[in-house]
Amino acid sequence: MMKTLILGYGNTLRKDDGLGVTAIEALSATALPADVEVLSRHQLSPELSARLSQVKQAIFIDVTLIANGELLGRIKTRELHPRTTQPSGITHHFDPETLLAMAETLYGHAPQATLFSVTANDFGLGEGLSPEVTRALPVLIERIKEYLFALPQN
Repeated sequence: MMKTLILGYGNTLRKDDGLGVTAIEALSATALPADVEVLSRHQLSPELSARLSQVKQAIFIDVTLIANGELLGRIKTRELHPRTTQPSGITHHFDPETLLAMAETLYGHAPQATLFSVTANDFGLGEGLSPEVTRALPVLIERIKEYLFALPQN
């Protein structure tokens, strides 16, 4: 069983929404533990649940909308768990919690999962990240690498 899957996702044609894909490109250019796989996707899809069921640890990378009083470019981390309730409506994409629930239900295993995100508010048409998100990117990469190297070795 592969130990860790890092999955960055987002739309690179919607400015800051491309953070996950850009982060995967940056991580791919660095030294990572041998048992780490990195994937980038335009959006999360049900097919990813099969891959998630085969790993011990999953790291998701995405951008998040800025909330009241937050600063642009703030790095946030939170543990994820399989969704135990139905989403509030039918959407065109899946969130990490839904994918974890699918992995658990369909394949009998959902990995421990963490979301790394950066606050942003520029989702207009165009390529490239905003200055605030661009400044946060190297810090995000270092935090993810520190997290990876702190995981138990077994």
